[in-house]
Amino acid sequence: MRRMTGAVWLGGLAGILVVAGLIWLFQGGAQAISLQVVAWQRDLHRALTLAITELSGAPSPAAWVTLLGISFGYGVFHAAGPGHGKAVLTTYLLSQGGALRRALALSCAASLLQALVAITLVAVLVHGLGWLTRQAMGSVAWVEQASFFMVTLLGLWLCWRALRQLRRTPAAASVGAAATRPTGAIANHDHEAHQHHHHEHHHDHCGCGSAHHVDPRQAADWRTALATVVAIGIRPCSGGVLLLGAASLLGQFWVGVSAVLVMAAGTALAVSALALASVMARGWAERRLARQSSGSGVQRMVGWAALAGGLTIVLLGVSLSVAGVSSPSRDPLLTPGAERSGQPQESEAPRQSPFG
Repeated sequence: MRRMTGAVWLGGLAGILVVAGLIWLFQGGAQAISLQVVAWQRDLHRALTLAITELSGAPSPAAWVTLLGISFGYGVFHAAGPGHGKAVLTTYLLSQGGALRRALALSCAASLLQALVAITLVAVLVHGLGWLTRQAMGSVAWVEQASFFMVTLLGLWLCWRALRQLRRTPAAASVGAAATRPTGAIANHDHEAHQHHHHEHHHDHCGCGSAHHVDPRQAADWRTALATVVAIGIRPCSGGVLLLGAASLLGQFWVGVSAVLVMAAGTALAVSALALASVMARGWAERRLARQSSGSGVQRMVGWAALAGGLTIVLLGVSLSVAGVSSPSRDPLLTPGAERSGQPQESEAPRQSPFG
């Protein structure tokens, strides 16, 4: 009991330190860090634009390697910076758990979805409707608000599921009461359980090669994972949208698509490392708890952690949505004087569609 109390105090202290660090990051340190990150992103985007311009003028294997290499590096760097997608994914994996394969699948799927949304936006708005790239970037703000709304809904769903889990946890204590039942009752219960298992085994292996029943909890977990991927991935990378816009101006839309997909691979690599670290950290914490408390105590702590993670995601989604509505800002990569940076300039003339 003394060890468990010490662990609780240690966890509370760690939580306070984490909250204090986040407050400092978002109030004091975030401004300097974000300015430096934006400057580096602008330099990388300028290098991307120059690389795709060189490839358009003189296609060569060296130009392709340069463009795709810078795209991959941009994706890794973009994922290493601050962003709500990484915060949501990390909180989800730390509080809800998941296997290593699921963490990798979520990271790769979210990164690929971001690239596909960017490609779709440019293809539909710029090539389909004749919008300028700056106008297409303005539509990203609306998609971003939709992403924040879905993040909030995801957090509410996780909170509701955690509350249900906490409500069912006391019922687990009734398992220990089975030891006090008469021997005949226990034998009768075991016989019924064996018959039920034999009945399920007969239906699962009836020769059709698939199970007839899907575990509702497993289906709910995959629905939650899918909702997490959509909430993160529907917000496209602004650098990818701008790169596709520059490629469209040069008549190299499909070259831009290739670069954005490679960019997504770099983002997936960096996000996967963070996701794997989150899963391993949760596994280490669960093993420590299992050695220091009983099974029902571990279940309750896991339930409270899931509730805390859901509340964190709700607060993150609401705060980002309110900040986006109250003070909408232009994308920092869309700065005046682009003509002095070597980036191609837009005109009001409609572009030639890459689809014929």
